[in-house]
Amino acid sequence: MWKSIFKTSIRNDYTCQVVNTIDEIDRTLWEQLTRDASIYLSYLYLKALEDGMSNEISFKYLVFFNKQKEAVCCAVLQIVSFKLAELIQDRVPEALAEKVRYVLSEDRALKLMICGNLFACGETGIAHHSSLSKPIALSLVSGAIAEMYSDKNKQNKISFAVFKEFWPASVSISDDLKKESFKDFYIDVNMIVDIAMEWKSFDDYLNAMNTKYRTRAKNVLKKSEDVKSRDFSAFDIQKYSEQIKILYKQVLQRVEYSLGELNTETFVYFKNNLKDDFVFTGYFVQDKMIGFSTAFVSKEFVDANFIGIDYDYLKGYKLYQRILYDYVALAIIKGTQSLRLGRTAETIKSGVGAQPIAMKLYTRHRNCISTELMGPVLNAIKPKEYELRTPFK
Repeated sequence: MWKSIFKTSIRNDYTCQVVNTIDEIDRTLWEQLTRDASIYLSYLYLKALEDGMSNEISFKYLVFFNKQKEAVCCAVLQIVSFKLAELIQDRVPEALAEKVRYVLSEDRALKLMICGNLFACGETGIAHHSSLSKPIALSLVSGAIAEMYSDKNKQNKISFAVFKEFWPASVSISDDLKKESFKDFYIDVNMIVDIAMEWKSFDDYLNAMNTKYRTRAKNVLKKSEDVKSRDFSAFDIQKYSEQIKILYKQVLQRVEYSLGELNTETFVYFKNNLKDDFVFTGYFVQDKMIGFSTAFVSKEFVDANFIGIDYDYLKGYKLYQRILYDYVALAIIKGTQSLRLGRTAETIKSGVGAQPIAMKLYTRHRNCISTELMGPVLNAIKPKEYELRTPFK
């Protein structure tokens, strides 16, 4: 355990323990702090993610203690390496991209430290005790990250730090990060379906639609009726591991922007650890696996996560839309308040009832000049435009 050299009197009241593996964390202590937090902060989820991704991602777990030596806050940091080309998208004007290349070496691997989860949307990086306010918790974590910036070991140098991703209700608090030289920016919206209390079955959901979209939904179900879905166990995931990898790769190859790739063997760890809170669905035509979907289930929401698709079967069987409707059915069955469908394909997702929610991030480079340069770059990365559909009466 080490004491952070914090800048403010508030931070001086706390010490911070940092470890590199969840195995070194007191599980009871961690579960007490994260009891009401996101599933992505749960001990079993983090254990599964680390077991599956430790070769690709470095992890750090922070626990903060007050003067009474009581644990009051915890955070998860993920460190990944990336090349400049992965940061500069086609959305950035070439003249601006050239300036970035001049300041930052294009070939050198950069290290990105994320407070949150590379593979999930939302506020998944920090949890704290009710005795600690959210602004102080955020200040403690940002102070710890600032200290990590001062690491003189070149191999451990962090190029960028990122806090991801804050809901609109939290922005008034998270904007405090701008006082510490973080630059804020928006990414593509998170598409979310509110699950009405009166929907007790999928038919109730269909009946809530206007005629046009109810007809479209029934057409999707008709065209995909030869596609059979199977709820996979950990054994099934292992059995079909090669097909799963191929189907996942097909989707990744068509994604416009992706900083991280999940090792598909991690699905087995998720299923073993989370049981019914991780749902893996395989899609088959006869005996051929043509797709899969995954979802994490919490009390309040179902979070649609990874999918895989054989694009030879996409249009003929309306496979993607079928997966979306199955997600809706799952959220209804689980009795959750919402279904989080994530980013991309906004127009299609709005057709099943999803509404866009803006997500805000904050980033800072260890060098103040580079941080200032990032401002125009981040401003150039605007959320994509899309058509919003209104399927309900």
